[in-house]
Amino acid sequence: MPLAREILESIIKEAPESYLVGGAVRDRLMGQPLRMDLDLAVRCNGFELAEKLVREAGSGASFVPLDPDLGTGRIVLRGEPAAVLDISSFKGEGIHDDLWRRDFTINAIAMTIPDFLAGVSERLIDPTSGTRDIQNKTIRACSRTAFEEDPIRILRAFRFKACLDFTISADTLDMIPGSLSGLALASPERIRDELIATLSARSAFHVLLEMDSVGIIGLLFPEISPMKGCIQNEYHHLDVWDHTLEAVRLLEQVLSNPEEHFGDISCAVTQYCVEEPVKGRSRSALLKLAMIFHDSGKPQTVSVDSHGRIHFFGHEKVSRQLFEKVGLRLRLASREIKSVAEIIGGHMRTLIFTRGPVTNRAVYRLCRQFKTDVVGLLALFLADLGASRGPARTEGLPGPTLASVREALRMCLEAGKEPRTPLLNGREVMGLFSLQPGPYLGGILKKLDELQGAGEINTREEAVEAARALLREQR
Repeated sequence: MPLAREILESIIKEAPESYLVGGAVRDRLMGQPLRMDLDLAVRCNGFELAEKLVREAGSGASFVPLDPDLGTGRIVLRGEPAAVLDISSFKGEGIHDDLWRRDFTINAIAMTIPDFLAGVSERLIDPTSGTRDIQNKTIRACSRTAFEEDPIRILRAFRFKACLDFTISADTLDMIPGSLSGLALASPERIRDELIATLSARSAFHVLLEMDSVGIIGLLFPEISPMKGCIQNEYHHLDVWDHTLEAVRLLEQVLSNPEEHFGDISCAVTQYCVEEPVKGRSRSALLKLAMIFHDSGKPQTVSVDSHGRIHFFGHEKVSRQLFEKVGLRLRLASREIKSVAEIIGGHMRTLIFTRGPVTNRAVYRLCRQFKTDVVGLLALFLADLGASRGPARTEGLPGPTLASVREALRMCLEAGKEPRTPLLNGREVMGLFSLQPGPYLGGILKKLDELQGAGEINTREEAVEAARALLREQR
């Protein structure tokens, strides 16, 4: 990006002792594509330098004041792709001090800006042996106080583990319990961003297990604790929490290999997963969040009937309410909360696929209610069902059920291709049957829409007869 290069060259002139640090260096050493977000450490006031460079760059750049006290400013460059440059004053006397005060050794490697621009990687500054840890795929804290200085680094460790497929060193894991209390006080936005980034990884299941084992999940989400040890009915072989974790594991399999479950329409699942209701927060991550909370209401709704059978009547509604509170706490956008909550609240409706043939009308109701989220709903259902293997359900994922789900998704995709003109509009129904506007009329129109969407009526004459039959039923 030409403007980014110009600004980097300007930094060399304004602050001769300046370095590229962090993720861009790490990724270059790992052979990853060039990052468009760069971290720079300089021996001057980084805040003032960023502000000055933006003034000189003109309309192509904007300034974000990150931390004037620590001398940190951000430059955002518009374009395709956009670029972000964070400029920070040295933490300490020089670059070596600065690197030792960073989070993990794999991010504590520096190179001069001229070397970066020239593609030279032989003259690295690496006091913490981060290069060795990259080679060994190890996440290691730079110091014993790394988590005390910034507890959010605990979540970052697991995010890097998930996204890079690295291992957290034993000494770094040992530091976590003593710093967890600080994590509880961290910014909800920072917690959200690290959590969503972790769930965005192709495989986050094992990371969730490890986060749970060290107490992070229970700390961040006390709503989950009652799920542990909550015994289920004959359709399950695991308690609520272990079932949830198993369902997350299977969901990741469905999302990473949609062809196996959805065949020739798997591209719809792939497309759904990469969509971002909010920039940087994919639907795949939100769907895993939905899975984590889909049964969270079970401990509050458990009951035992006269035959000793365990029930969780209405747990999906309570689960939805619990998640909505969590979503607000994490500062998720309202559209994200609504999407996840709809899937959680509606996940029991997909049990229609386990009870024999499913009518087109029933499928159309799902399409109309969940719209594009029907893709996520069906993927979640397959994983949820696969994780339910008790005495009353030993097969896990029956072939007929999978075929029915696949056909339902195909029907929903077809229904969503273009708007459908009603065979009868409200004015026509009022005129034909002497009805007045109101809920009664709305109910008739809704039923007609279902019949048309399901392909049970296809002409105006059939719509008139269907409306007449519906009126007879309701009068």
